[in-house]
Amino acid sequence: MSTLNFVVVTVSTTCYDDPTKDRSGPALIKYLTDKSNGNIQWIHLASTVVPDNQTHLKETLLKLCDELQPNLILTTGGTGISPDDITPEATREVITKEIPGLAQTMIAKSLAITHMAMLSRPVCGIYQQTLIINLPGSSKGCVECLDFVYPVLRHATDLIQNRRVEVAMAHSTMQPKTNRKHHSCGEHHHHQHIESTTKGERLRQSPFPMISMDDAMKIIFEQAYKMSIIDKPLTECLNYICAEDIYAKEPFPPFRASIKDGYAIRLYSDRSHEQIYEVIGRSDAGGDDTNTLLIEGQCVVINTGAKLPDSANAVIQIEDTQVHERHATKHNGLDEKSIRIVSDCSLNQDIRDIGDDVQMGELVLQKNVPLGPAELGLLATVGLQTIHVYDKPRVVVLSTGNELMSIDAPLTDSGKIRDSNKIMLMSALKDLNIQHVIDGDTAKDDEISVIQTLQSAFELADIVISTGGVSMGDKDLIKSILTNRFNATIHFGRLQMKPGKPTTFATCEVNGKKKLFFGLPGNPVSALVSYWLLVVPTLKHMMGHIQPHHPIIRAQLNQPIDYLDPRPEYIRVIIEWSTKSSIPIARIVSPDNQCSSRLLSARRCTGLVRLPSKTDADPSFFNTKQDGYGQQVDCLLLSL
Repeated sequence: MSTLNFVVVTVSTTCYDDPTKDRSGPALIKYLTDKSNGNIQWIHLASTVVPDNQTHLKETLLKLCDELQPNLILTTGGTGISPDDITPEATREVITKEIPGLAQTMIAKSLAITHMAMLSRPVCGIYQQTLIINLPGSSKGCVECLDFVYPVLRHATDLIQNRRVEVAMAHSTMQPKTNRKHHSCGEHHHHQHIESTTKGERLRQSPFPMISMDDAMKIIFEQAYKMSIIDKPLTECLNYICAEDIYAKEPFPPFRASIKDGYAIRLYSDRSHEQIYEVIGRSDAGGDDTNTLLIEGQCVVINTGAKLPDSANAVIQIEDTQVHERHATKHNGLDEKSIRIVSDCSLNQDIRDIGDDVQMGELVLQKNVPLGPAELGLLATVGLQTIHVYDKPRVVVLSTGNELMSIDAPLTDSGKIRDSNKIMLMSALKDLNIQHVIDGDTAKDDEISVIQTLQSAFELADIVISTGGVSMGDKDLIKSILTNRFNATIHFGRLQMKPGKPTTFATCEVNGKKKLFFGLPGNPVSALVSYWLLVVPTLKHMMGHIQPHHPIIRAQLNQPIDYLDPRPEYIRVIIEWSTKSSIPIARIVSPDNQCSSRLLSARRCTGLVRLPSKTDADPSFFNTKQDGYGQQVDCLLLSL
């Protein structure tokens, strides 16, 4: 999906004096926003009304272009021949390249509606990377003229922004299907046809070297970048990563507080004195009646967490007291006149001093720590309302393949299958607390479809994840399109692992911003394992996790492994704890069939066991079985 933004400028002294009279500006806004669909989204940045003053309009256009940098500015009004009609003159002072064809089209088509169009003088042109179009002042005429030129607006902005991929796509769709030689003239000498990336003899061997998982992760982390640091309200920070060291600006508790429900007392200096205390008041949690002055032998009723009177020097819990004497009537809900303490009580007993929990200036949270419930509660305790956190990336998930159909479509004998990869990966991303997970649609196995789908994905996302199209088939177009159409760098295209050998990682720049691309295999288990091993650590790294990699535990297989693959293999297991074993048990999921197309082999999976390759395995690997179990292995912990 392409996203274009626009600004509307109404040129009219009458509307400048009373903006409520402006009908044309709102009509243009409605026209473009209504044009938003699955292929293009129009974003209204701003609207303004200026008087019929050439200098004022010129300065307004320049300011809008410099500050907002819109794709499109539409002016309405001031294109006629009266003395106040100055829009064309002001526009010519701004633009550096005029586009007369747009103005000529508007006039020619308007003449079919009204002969008054011959008196219109619209100017259209470019300033920096903004297209400026003059439209008539009437609400009907401005919308009609915009509609006349609308079919070329997207292509015009692509040309202005030098978006070569979109330009090539547009030109290719305009090429006639003929074997005649193409003739060009004038400004159109740069038009090009998208040549097939698959013509000629098919490759029999991949041009990409097979690299290890360790090398792959090193490459990815070298290319991945930390997300920007943003300021968020504490109430919205769950599962974000803290981006700053946080020190307490105040102690907690900020006052001496009671640890127990009971009585705040002033102990007798003579401990042999009979332990009977006069009850002279109460101190409730959150109450402000804490100025009671106690002398020896006096106390106040107190609740857990309540502030102690300054003169209190101990708290005795209610369980260690007896009522010694009662009042005839209740006062403040109590009738206790005096109490007797029936256990030993020491100085400062059951008192939380100021700063007992958190000292002023104490480091309460370190940078790169995930923000869970306890962390957010701690930050709220020390008075924070906002915090700096790492932003989360926007991730687009797309699929490729003519065989794919919607998950709600009925199966037929047409060779179609439901697109399970997309919902699987989008769900996995949401489970990782990625908030912006976008459905990037499904590309057919042809160049135009793949290019369009990738272009829309790159414009929307920081990271694009695709499944399919990265292996050795004649319909696997992803790698060639990335390099030929997006000028991408493919950092690796094959991995020494099973499943997931054709997994691809690339980077490119779109609209001045670096994009990361993961091309995962089309088989669902291969896609999921590659996601777990490569994408998850990358996302965590970008979001600021101090430990982005999966934790590794030592576990024992529930049954022996008698065969190893030439490549290191990641088998899916369920981690279990048993009283019969001193270490966790890794129960192999679907041990008889861990085929990469069989999602049943990933059901309830909580870990991945990396089996060594046949050539790298220690000779003793097959001899370490014991007590009816299999080998002891390292296991990547995915979840508990």
